[in-house]
Amino acid sequence: RTVGSVWLERRVALYQERLGVEPSGIEVRDLGYRWGSCGEKGVLNFHWHTVLLPPPIADYIVVHELAHLIERHHTPRFWSLVERVLPDFQARKQWLAENGGSYGLLKTPALP
Repeated sequence: RTVGSVWLERRVALYQERLGVEPSGIEVRDLGYRWGSCGEKGVLNFHWHTVLLPPPIADYIVVHELAHLIERHHTPRFWSLVERVLPDFQARKQWLAENGGSYGLLKTPALP
């Protein structure tokens, strides 16, 4: 495990408690143009570049993926879960859209 993997695992542990969920696993790897994904079996995947982001932005990605363990799609319920944990998630999401591309990915990945 890398230092980045350990750091992300700690962030996931913090926020999984707040959402009352537990992923079946955490993987940190190259996801191409995506910052993260939530597999059908509950495994959270994070692009390794996530650890290069400012911590509040990485936390948004972590919470976003954890919320998918409860709600698979980007429904109003999904965004309500994210907002409950990160009331300022809109600003973080916007920052990622505007600045994420400068963190080493070929194009700025989207988190809808």
